[in-house]
Amino acid sequence: MRISCIGGILILFSFAQGGVERFLQPISLPIGDDSFTKKQTSAYFSTQQYAGSSTALHASKTSFVLNRPKLETKLSDLLKHRYQVDGKVLAFLGREWNQIEVGSNFQIKIRDCNPEELSANMFVRFSIWDKGIKLGDYSMPLRLAHMQGVLFSKIPLSRGGKPTDECFEVKEVDILKNHANSVPATANLSGYQIDTNVKPGNPLKWNLLSKTTLVEKGEIVNVFASGNGIYVTMKGIALEPGVKDSTVRVKNISSEKEFRAKVLDGNSVKVHL
Repeated sequence: MRISCIGGILILFSFAQGGVERFLQPISLPIGDDSFTKKQTSAYFSTQQYAGSSTALHASKTSFVLNRPKLETKLSDLLKHRYQVDGKVLAFLGREWNQIEVGSNFQIKIRDCNPEELSANMFVRFSIWDKGIKLGDYSMPLRLAHMQGVLFSKIPLSRGGKPTDECFEVKEVDILKNHANSVPATANLSGYQIDTNVKPGNPLKWNLLSKTTLVEKGEIVNVFASGNGIYVTMKGIALEPGVKDSTVRVKNISSEKEFRAKVLDGNSVKVHL
């Protein structure tokens, strides 16, 4: 019984050993048969193509075509910031634009404008950048509109009258063209008077106004003095007439010392120590 068990074990070992040797033998391929290499290479390229497709899909989400409307909108915002103006600036390209593809974080840098001030017709040179790379330099004529709320008369305005809020309504117009020199709705008109008659429905322009004399010669005024953390009020006598924001000579009533001060309103002037 013991001998038969030993014999069975030897037979099993022999089969097992034969099986291991069979798997340790090298795989023989016919000479010139590279089908295995091709499969491996094919799998590698397949992975690259998949990654490329993923990249293309991602790029499509982060890039877009810079067409004419988008470029005009971008230039409008840049020119408004460049000249620090109120209201809206609208830029329109003066010739055809060949659209380009840009990333979502592209930049436009304005190099120079001719003329230098905001005007109805300008020639602008700019460059377009994407991810720190310059895509190109461009030159473009522009037609501009500067839309701003200005004052229009609601009632007849007579010469010498004082402009008040009740006299006007606000309309948004292009102040670069027919409404140049119009008075914006945000203007402070205290200290001004109507210099000529104005019919209802007409825009109020600066040349239709004149500054009124707020301080008369010999008038006693309140003097506000400030500087170096010091703030002082005193009484003075105006030695000459003055309009708003003008500078007049004033004499201190107590010390009789003379100095120059800026007119603030009808009975107040300010001086810096």
